Amino acid sequence: MQLNQVTRGMRKVQPTMLQCAAPTGSGYDEEWTIKLQAGMTYHSLELDTNLVEVPTIKKITIDIGGTPIAYSTNVMMDILDKAFQKFQKTGRYIFDFSKFEYRSPAGIYQTQLVTNLRDDVTVKIELGAKGATDPLVPTIKAKAWVTDNDRAGRLFIPSRYELTQYCAAAGEHVWEFPNGSQHRHIQRIVFKEDVVSISKITVKRGTRTIHTVTREDLDYMLQRHAGVALQSGYCILDFTVFGFGSHGAINTAGLKFELETDGAGAIKTYVDGFEQVAFPKAA
Repeated sequence: MQLNQVTRGMRKVQPTMLQCAAPTGSGYDEEWTIKLQAGMTYHSLELDTNLVEVPTIKKITIDIGGTPIAYSTNVMMDILDKAFQKFQKTGRYIFDFSKFEYRSPAGIYQTQLVTNLRDDVTVKIELGAKGATDPLVPTIKAKAWVTDNDRAGRLFIPSRYELTQYCAAAGEHVWEFPNGSQHRHIQRIVFKEDVVSISKITVKRGTRTIHTVTREDLDYMLQRHAGVALQSGYCILDFTVFGFGSHGAINTAGLKFELETDGAGAIKTYVDGFEQVAFPKAA
């Protein structure tokens, strides 16, 4: 019932492109904003810019009614595009909500962004300093792949954010996932390894082990089953490695990670998944 409700309006509808309103903002070291048309279902947001250097866009945040729904650094978006070998073009940066690489409509549309007619939907783009090869004056245009929301209601929202955990010493590091919930699900986690490297990951729910993998096995299965191009300095843990975006995702209630590390320090952790925010009405 739940998955049918999510996909009912999407089964025979292909997304079409919508040109977004012109952004506010005109220079570097500014926050640019774009108002999205409410009442649409958003599958992908594309920023078409004249920028050359990826880190110049520091952060992209999707906000509804003043509440951040999902955000990502442009660097992490670029890392994931490279890892999953998606076509890239200089100056074009894509914030995907729906994930069209998954195998089933339910999984593909699980992280779509449904907006209601009264929503105030804002994209906030944080620009940093001009990069060495960037133009003197930045330009940004936005476009989106959308469908009519077909009155489906917003049952799920995309969930993208970054956390920082601290490893005290080499060996076993235990990380209790913060704010875990039956309604919050993880599809992928990326651990940045600029300070600490990871050789083994064990995932537990309470005291029960539900997933354990060595780094060698992890890197092998990413390449074998998902065609991932490994990225130096990053460890990717993908619960949807076989291509099922909803069935592969793992809920975060009572979730705990045990990491085998080679030293002490901060581990920046990127979380990608979805959260259930409402429940379908009975038929």
